[in-house]
Amino acid sequence: MDRPILPILPSPTPSGFHTLHSSHTVLFLDNCTTRPAILELPRRTPSPPPNIQTITMPGKHVRFNEENILYSPAPSSTPSPSLSESSLPSSSGPNTPPQRELLMNLGPVAIHPILAYHPYIFPINYDVSYTPNTAAANIKASPFVLDSYCLSQPATNPPIPVLSLQNDLLPWRCEIRASTRPFVTIEDVLSQLYRFLRVPGTREEFKAAPSQHVRDAIAGAYHNRCMRATSAEEYAEEQRKGLKRVDFLTGRTTFMGLSSTKLGPDAWVLNLQ
Repeated sequence: MDRPILPILPSPTPSGFHTLHSSHTVLFLDNCTTRPAILELPRRTPSPPPNIQTITMPGKHVRFNEENILYSPAPSSTPSPSLSESSLPSSSGPNTPPQRELLMNLGPVAIHPILAYHPYIFPINYDVSYTPNTAAANIKASPFVLDSYCLSQPATNPPIPVLSLQNDLLPWRCEIRASTRPFVTIEDVLSQLYRFLRVPGTREEFKAAPSQHVRDAIAGAYHNRCMRATSAEEYAEEQRKGLKRVDFLTGRTTFMGLSSTKLGPDAWVLNLQ
C-alpha cells in the first residue's frame, strides 16, 4: 500500500507565517491567550558548580551534586536572597509578605528523589514533548515505581504549595501550583509542565530569540515534532496548531530532573538534555 501523502504547507502569509533562512516555515497562532501562571524570566548567568559527591550504588558509582537536590537557606547571620514579587506566587492570587516569609523560613527543602537531578542518570524515562502518561521510573536509578500512589506524593520535603521552574533555553518561568492537594505533587509537576510547554509561541517571542541560528533550531524542532505524526490528518493538525513553547527547547526534551537554586525553596532549575 502506498504511504499517505503528507499535505504541503500553504504559501506563507504575512499574518500567520514566518519563513527562515533554513527554508523551514513556522506557523503561529495569533491572538493566543497566555496563562496567568507563566511569567517572563530574564536570563541568568550560570553559577559556578558546587562540590561534587560520589555515591556508591549497586554495580556502579554515581556522581552527583548534593546541593542540586536540597535547598538550604543562608545562615541566620546572612541576609536571605532577595526575591522579586513574582518569585513566590500564591496558589490563589497575588503574593503577600506572610506567604513569602513562610516559605523563606521553612529551612532546608529537598526535592523528591524521583524528580531529583543527577548529571549522569535521569530519574525517570520521560520526554517532555509527550504526554505525562508516557513517563516511567528509571529502574536503573530509582527504587520507586511511578504509579498513582507515587504520583500523589509531595514533590518536596517538606511539602510546599508552589514550585517555580526555569530553564536557560526558555524565556519564561513555569509556575507549578498545588491542584488536588494542599501541596505540589509529583503529578502536578509532570502534568503542568506538559501543559506549559504546549502553550503556543508567539511571533514576537520567536523573533526575540538571540540569533538566526537559534531561530532555525526552533523551527527545525517544530518541523521534527510535526513529522512524528502517524497519519496525514495528525500531521496537518500539528502544523495547524503552529509553534509551541516546547519547540524553543530545540530538541532537548529528555527530563533530567530538578536542581535547586539560591533564590528560595520554591525556585528550581528544570534540567533537560
